[in-house]
Amino acid sequence: MALATLSVAAGYVVDNTQKLVVIEGQLVVASGTYPAGGIVLDSVLLALPEATTNSGVFRCTMQSASGTGYIYQRIAATGTMMILQVPPNGSITTAAPLQQLPSSANLQGVVNDNIQFRAEFKRNA
Repeated sequence: MALATLSVAAGYVVDNTQKLVVIEGQLVVASGTYPAGGIVLDSVLLALPEATTNSGVFRCTMQSASGTGYIYQRIAATGTMMILQVPPNGSITTAAPLQQLPSSANLQGVVNDNIQFRAEFKRNA
């Protein structure tokens, strides 16, 4: 099976401030296999025509608007979106560290999630 991919849903919002370009919208995960280390994110964001920068993604935060319980984290070193969850043998009350979603996981919950994002890019001088 092919690896899962990300795209940005139509209708995102762009705000050009003095020093930053801020884009907010919804990420869409296409079904497939979750790759170890996360799904490619930075290149998807930088492909948006409004992301005019020479320095890459400055910051990106993501969260589930549906309350699915998945934690979405940008890994700046690799430019990927890692999906974290409570480990099967842990719970929120045991303070067990979150674990990355395994490649064998069914991505249906993630594919159907409403993943909201806010990405910031430093403006070109």
